[in-house]
Amino acid sequence: MIPDEDIATLSTEEKIKHAAARVFTRKGYAATKTRDIAEEAGINIASLHYYYRSKDRLFELIIGEALRVFSSTMDEIFGSQIPLHEKIKAFASRYIDFIKENPYIPLFIVSESHTNVDRINEMLSDQKTIDKLKLELEDLTEKGIIRPIHHGHFMMNLVSLTVFPFLSKPLLLKKIGISSSEYDMLIEERKSMIAEMLINYLYIQKPT
Repeated sequence: MIPDEDIATLSTEEKIKHAAARVFTRKGYAATKTRDIAEEAGINIASLHYYYRSKDRLFELIIGEALRVFSSTMDEIFGSQIPLHEKIKAFASRYIDFIKENPYIPLFIVSESHTNVDRINEMLSDQKTIDKLKLELEDLTEKGIIRPIHHGHFMMNLVSLTVFPFLSKPLLLKKIGISSSEYDMLIEERKSMIAEMLINYLYIQKPT
């Protein structure tokens, strides 16, 4: 999210978008009202409707568009012909960059998964990554290149190692005792660290 001190410099349109992201994340799609977003943005409801006619339109611009970008990135990486270890590196790097640009997305997905998982699933319904990944993991296992692993474990490891530091940043900042800028540096280091950990675990012989 944009720091509070920087929000004051935004245009009304941008303030509405950032307010909507916060409210959607906090309350979920179903419980969010346009009045909630207007109050969060510090404007009246008429001003919100002037820029955005409906909650659906705001949701589509803020959440829907970001989820489609994420989904297409997953398909692009795991549907490519590059070796699996290069896919892992690409995913860790690009997913971290994606969350840095859309920091509200992980919290929204966690919240919505508990209240309206069908909506999230529908928004990602075109994604074919898991099917392709499952076949690739099975093929590499049969060839003796990687150790056996359920594709569910693979995705849980990859996503959780990437996302958790963003979800837990406020707490970890206090526990680790570092500044936000120092934490951001650690996040950047994780791009290569996550890939190395997973590759070392998966591959029987480390790929070159």
